[in-house]
Amino acid sequence: MPVSKEHLQILRNNNETSHRETRECIKSALVELLQKKRFESITMTDIIRKSGVSRSGVYRNYKSKKEIMFDIYREQVDEVFSEFGSSVSENMETIFRVGKQNEKAIKAIIDAGLEHNLLDIMNKRYEGVSVSFYIPLWVGMIYNGFIEWAKSGMDEPMDAAIERVKAGLILVAESIDTDLTNTTQNKML
Repeated sequence: MPVSKEHLQILRNNNETSHRETRECIKSALVELLQKKRFESITMTDIIRKSGVSRSGVYRNYKSKKEIMFDIYREQVDEVFSEFGSSVSENMETIFRVGKQNEKAIKAIIDAGLEHNLLDIMNKRYEGVSVSFYIPLWVGMIYNGFIEWAKSGMDEPMDAAIERVKAGLILVAESIDTDLTNTTQNKML
């Protein structure tokens, strides 16, 4: 007896839900392991045990722990970009807010020494954009402000951290037409 189109759609939906839940278990296991061990010392067997997913289930979804980590990065960046508005200020607030909401994953990424991959993924989003130099410059400055805030434990209120980054961006913009950069750099040295 042939299966109806409706029944096939139900099966597809169930498979997609199961696949998504399995991937979430695997990613969560890696994030939890990163709180206790360095990325380099975590094995796929560790992830399999922690996730509760069968070995074949893990390997059906991911070929390596790097691929799992990349999926975690991509998820963070996709969430940020899905909420981007039309102004640099709005987008900076989105980066900090989404980062704070995903503090556990961000901390795990930083603890693993892999935070640079977040910037790489963000920059790839702008490849081929007509102002391709301008946008990554802003993204890089905001990203570095966010990462420094995250490395300090996100203890400083988010609004205060955002204001510090904004002040830094203004300082850099103003320094382009003056010798302020040299003065500021010389004071720092």
